[in-house]
Amino acid sequence: MACHPLKSLLQLQLASDASSVLHLSSVLSTLSEDSLSPSPHLQRWTSRVTSLIHSKDAGARWAGICLAYRTSSLSKFTMTEFAQSWAGLALSILTKPEPPPLLKASIRYLRHVLSAATDVPELQRQLATPTVPKFSQALVSIIEKAADYELKALAMDTLRDVVILFPSLNRASSSSITNMCHQILNGSAPQRTNKLLLHNAAGLYAVLHYTGGKVGAANLWKKSVDETLQCLWAASMGLRTTFPVKNSPLPSSGLTCDDPVLAVALNLDRLQCSAAALCSLLRTTVQRPVQVPIGHIMEFCLFLLACTADEEKEGHVDTIVRALELAIVPELQSSACDLLCCLAKTVQHRLTPYVSRLVVMIAYHLEQNPSPERRCALLQCIQALLSNSFPLSSELSSTRLVKAIMLSLMPLLSTQSDAHIGETGSGQSKKGRKRRRDYEGDEVFKLSKDVICSSIAEKKAILCALDALQVTMRGPGLQSAIRSLACRVMLSLSLSLTVMSRSSLSQDVHLHSLVHAKVNGMCLELARGTASVMSRSLGLVLRSTVTEGNEHTMQTKLQLQQEVDLLLHPRGPPLVRPLPHVEALSLFRAEESNEELAARTSLALATTYDANSMDVVADPIMVISTPEPTPQPVPMHSIMPTPKIGAPEPISISSPVPTSQKTTSSITTAPTKISAEISSATSSRQLTKSLLTPSSMVVDDDEEEEKEGIPTIDMESDSDG
Repeated sequence: MACHPLKSLLQLQLASDASSVLHLSSVLSTLSEDSLSPSPHLQRWTSRVTSLIHSKDAGARWAGICLAYRTSSLSKFTMTEFAQSWAGLALSILTKPEPPPLLKASIRYLRHVLSAATDVPELQRQLATPTVPKFSQALVSIIEKAADYELKALAMDTLRDVVILFPSLNRASSSSITNMCHQILNGSAPQRTNKLLLHNAAGLYAVLHYTGGKVGAANLWKKSVDETLQCLWAASMGLRTTFPVKNSPLPSSGLTCDDPVLAVALNLDRLQCSAAALCSLLRTTVQRPVQVPIGHIMEFCLFLLACTADEEKEGHVDTIVRALELAIVPELQSSACDLLCCLAKTVQHRLTPYVSRLVVMIAYHLEQNPSPERRCALLQCIQALLSNSFPLSSELSSTRLVKAIMLSLMPLLSTQSDAHIGETGSGQSKKGRKRRRDYEGDEVFKLSKDVICSSIAEKKAILCALDALQVTMRGPGLQSAIRSLACRVMLSLSLSLTVMSRSSLSQDVHLHSLVHAKVNGMCLELARGTASVMSRSLGLVLRSTVTEGNEHTMQTKLQLQQEVDLLLHPRGPPLVRPLPHVEALSLFRAEESNEELAARTSLALATTYDANSMDVVADPIMVISTPEPTPQPVPMHSIMPTPKIGAPEPISISSPVPTSQKTTSSITTAPTKISAEISSATSSRQLTKSLLTPSSMVVDDDEEEEKEGIPTIDMESDSDG
């Protein structure tokens, strides 16, 4: 006959206090609902658990509380029968200076028992009513006196659940809980408030209005929101003492202490703590409808977004305080973005009247080339605002925002130096590569290529930029030229990512798959504009299905693409096909409008034709003009170098591919005599004027110079003589 599991555990693993601590993990894993069913061994089991909790050894008491928690979670009958005795012992442990593991185990056990007692009226009357007030006071004492952050966070999280489950029983202790929350949310300096502690304190502070009942909860919530807004204004005014303050309900206050470093650090931490508390208040649940002060919150957010480092207050200004307040300006804008994200997700379309102004301010900050952390916060704010409100009605705001977001994606495109390297490696002849080498500098000795996204913030900024651009492109109020340019940029990204190695994008190899999948999804979404465009997007649809996997998966994907393409297009396409509209997708230079050309130039983006023309100007060659042929489509997957000008280094919106796919001007070499005649006949003409035609005959003068530099050798002469 098989031995009962409880009997084996009692005889072996739980025979002594030391063995109980040593074999606790195996005992907990062995217990099950069947083993705790009513049996003669169950009484001995509960007696052994009680004796462990009464033990003088702290480790044995910890093992007893853990066994009581496991037993109560597996058998509700046993929990109901022994809850009063075990809960009293666990509550007495919380009132003594015990080790943190024992305190954590006792808190978890009491939380489980009190939450399970809500559906048992008799247990709630006998256990919850006398235990909850004492348990809440014990948790407040632990939060105020304990030094372990994890223990304090667990106590606050448990107290939050207890307040929600038993609001009327915590009404007497609500003042002490509120004071404790204010003490934590008031900030600290020079060390900032722990993030885990701040999150739990804000969550506890946001549910204290439950203690007011169904009638008074709404008033308590509104009072908490107003007090938090006052704290936010007071902290922000303490951080702008050297700046002229406009449109503020509070006057500019001085430093809170004599040390300016401590004063600025304290006000900054207090601002961030109050912002976290306000976000928790906006996300919490209220029993009755309340009025959210959207206008007051938006006034504060606009004030933070308008904070820049340009202005300065008249009169004497302390240089140390000025430098400290200038350094924390990005922190103010990040706090504003966090508040706006929470507010947009809470009130949603009710924030629409303010979205247009917010978009203009955020676009301005994005145009100032901020740090990756700050750029990521701004992009997340844009995505939250546009996803939870009605589309923008202003065409100017949408256009400016799209151009600002695309600046964050420019590192993914190939630059001018990459274009030169790609061209000299495959497209030019030996003589052309020799001539190009004369203009190279230190980059010749560069053996490795820098990683595009070297930090976590840069990786996150790329992903946030793609999400923000996708939401912004869905709006109807966008100029057709900017929409066309954005489509071309996304298609160039899709083509360039296919030939880009994973390690060149980031040290995290999974980032390449995430970015590629997002870009393919955006290209597919942008191609849904018209039927003529969608009919040519079969490759985008198939490429967006699978973006990563093992070798077998990728081969299967390629075979699937070929078979589907064969089924849909069994014969070759007709020679005459209608081209897509430039408003939907402009892939040809001949269809590029003046507005799109101006927008592309402002973003320092260069096409193949621009790079080819400017490269011809830079080389010392002569040109013979020929009749201009019909404009040929410039493929988006070819790359050519661009000249260096005063603006930032232009970025090509193409990616390198084999030379056979390039379409360039015809470059030929004429005999030396013809070259000399042409050189003497056209020496007085301006070279730039003759280069305006997209196709030309180019004659190289370097061949004659190289031939003249080589001495002639008489083969009939006798060298021995």
